[in-house]
Amino acid sequence: MRRVLFGERISDDKNERSESIQSQHEKLSRQADKEGVTVVGTAVDLSVSGDVDPFTRKDLGPWLTEENLSKWDELWVSTQDRLSRDDIHFLRFVFWAIEHNKSVMVLDDPGFNEQMHSRTGRLLLHAKGLGPAMELDRIKARVKESHERRRYTTRWPGGLAPFGYVPVKRFVDGRTATFLEKDPDMTRVLHEMRRQIIAGQSFLGVAKYLNAKGELTARNRAQVRRGKPVSSRRGQAEGVPEQWGVSSVKDLLTDPACLGYKKHQGKVLYDSQEQPIRLAEPIFTDEEWQSLQTAIEARRQTTQRRVNNTAPLYGLVYCMTCGSKARHKTAKKRDRIYRYYVCGAWPKEAECAGSVRAEAVEEFIELEFLQRYGMEPVTERVWVPGTDNTRELEEVRKRISRLRELYVDGEFEDNPKEYKDRMHALRARRAELEAEPVTEGHWQEKATGQTFLELWGTLDLEGQRKQLIKSGYKVHVGRGTFRITPEPETPEERTARLTRLGYMSGE
Repeated sequence: MRRVLFGERISDDKNERSESIQSQHEKLSRQADKEGVTVVGTAVDLSVSGDVDPFTRKDLGPWLTEENLSKWDELWVSTQDRLSRDDIHFLRFVFWAIEHNKSVMVLDDPGFNEQMHSRTGRLLLHAKGLGPAMELDRIKARVKESHERRRYTTRWPGGLAPFGYVPVKRFVDGRTATFLEKDPDMTRVLHEMRRQIIAGQSFLGVAKYLNAKGELTARNRAQVRRGKPVSSRRGQAEGVPEQWGVSSVKDLLTDPACLGYKKHQGKVLYDSQEQPIRLAEPIFTDEEWQSLQTAIEARRQTTQRRVNNTAPLYGLVYCMTCGSKARHKTAKKRDRIYRYYVCGAWPKEAECAGSVRAEAVEEFIELEFLQRYGMEPVTERVWVPGTDNTRELEEVRKRISRLRELYVDGEFEDNPKEYKDRMHALRARRAELEAEPVTEGHWQEKATGQTFLELWGTLDLEGQRKQLIKSGYKVHVGRGTFRITPEPETPEERTARLTRLGYMSGE
């Protein structure tokens, strides 16, 4: 009994005019019924380009491995290009089939298998393989030309849309075209991410928040829109979403795509007037974007490690003897847990002797903070935009230099007017920027109408720890003792401060 394997493939390339999977299967099935063979399997490769090696295809590839070779005798395809459109891949497969004594039937070429077993026939097969390969080259050229035409338009070229946007179809100039629109839900998520970063949260903290809330990534959201189950790039089973991490959060919040800008190969595209091409409305205003980038830049420059779920006073406590950061230590005695702060020098052999009870330090600094700041008004940082155009000016100068290089390389040989127009626009913008005064953007404290005493009760341990760091507190611990900075107020200093706030009379 002849054991037959069906090979079916269709490309995701819209420019490839090929028969459907259903049509391929019907043709193969009719021929199998006619010849009375046994069909042992069907390798269906959907959305697989013709230049993919048959041995690496998701469905066909496993059938070509040593462990599955004994399960079939013949491979049937409806047309030769269902095997491959690449002539090298095609000939490699032909010689592999001969070596492993496998037959290949091509429905629209009945003499294919016979030709495999003669030198003259293989020469003809080589010539036949060139036809689909040349057609594949033409397809690639058409696709590239199509992308080039659309590159400098406001249309979306395809692929995964940036987080915050969804592709939508519109009827323009008698044809359907794809554009990007802001997605309200993803816009909300991005603004919450920005709020947390501005408030001092770490990238890791934002990632944990997103994972805990079950917020899907752009890729997972695209899968849901297509009616497919979510999946992760890390190889987990279907239904397991991608997890947010430090890199994915940081990359997203620094991506100019959030401003609706069009990018190619990771860089923002500019039109003939040297203005960035904008695909859609920006997620953030210019002021919101600038303040976010300033906050992110400040995080890159700091040497303070940021952690989550840490000891209550991590980042505030240091060794009184050597100045190393102190670490939190627990010990269990008679079913009771005792907590201490001890020297955290590395290696452990370098740690200074001595410890102090954690509760004593934590209670003292909390009391000191509330006595000093409890009645003070809470303020929040508000970004005051400036007119510092240094970065844009430097970018314009680089683009002028880059444009000159393109001109020298002959990029504008067929269109010198475009070069002149672009250079004129860049020089005009450079002159405008050079004439503008430089006023740096800065943060400004604004009262919230709340006191620190009222705020303190709403904070969890992590929030209280960050507030103490923000207020400039440090604790140095030693053998059974500790001291804090700034030093506690004297009674006279406290009286003067409360009088200034209006809580005590100056008389």
